[in-house]
Amino acid sequence: MWRNLETTGTKGSENGIIIKDEEYDGACRLTLEKCERYYAITCGVYGAMVHTAFFGEDDYNDKYESIKKDLQEFMNRETTEDEELDFYQDFVDKY
Repeated sequence: MWRNLETTGTKGSENGIIIKDEEYDGACRLTLEKCERYYAITCGVYGAMVHTAFFGEDDYNDKYESIKKDLQEFMNRETTEDEELDFYQDFVDKY
């Protein structure tokens, strides 16, 4: 289950203002920031991966929801180490 973290309105890792900050099942985190010229989405799977992607005004919300869905589906699967590595590579390539 996703839970909201209480960081909205504070400065994020990309020096923007945090709009959304959520954690899934204590295993991964997804943060959306409004920066001066773009939106930054930073996501991490604890102990394994951190990735930041940048989007414009027109597509940041759709991308946020897509990233959230992909992370949740991944976290809910049983995976081998090789499958995890493949997911991380595919995820970074996609976003």
